[in-house]
Amino acid sequence: MKELTLDQAIKEAIELNERVEQNGLDTGFTALNDAIKAFEDEGYPVDVLIPQGQEVGLGFSFQSKDFWPIYSDLLRHKLCDPEGELNKLVKSGISTSVGAVLTAIVSALGIAGIALGVMIPIAVIVVNTGIDAFCAATEERITPE
Repeated sequence: MKELTLDQAIKEAIELNERVEQNGLDTGFTALNDAIKAFEDEGYPVDVLIPQGQEVGLGFSFQSKDFWPIYSDLLRHKLCDPEGELNKLVKSGISTSVGAVLTAIVSALGIAGIALGVMIPIAVIVVNTGIDAFCAATEERITPE
């Protein structure tokens, strides 16, 4: 996985968002799985993707197969509080661009630059699902098949 600048990540997010709009949300989940694999192939464990100050809560390192259920739950806690700063930033960003949402998620969660490639599909999934639907789906533990 190549390290990206935020500008490069935004460009890639826009391109992925266009593919998701044409081909459906599964395209975003496929990109997420590919990004996680590339991240791990570079020697990084997926548990370093947990936002700063957050705990996985499992008591051990998790594997890539566990990533989406755990990460979406952590993101839900930050994103789905209607009074929370991330909720406000992402709701305003959704109306402007996937790049604004990516920037809001990365900056609000304190995500390291090396993880931008993994955050791109997450931002695209949030944009294409919508905050309310994302929050409802993660509350019910609905995950892709």
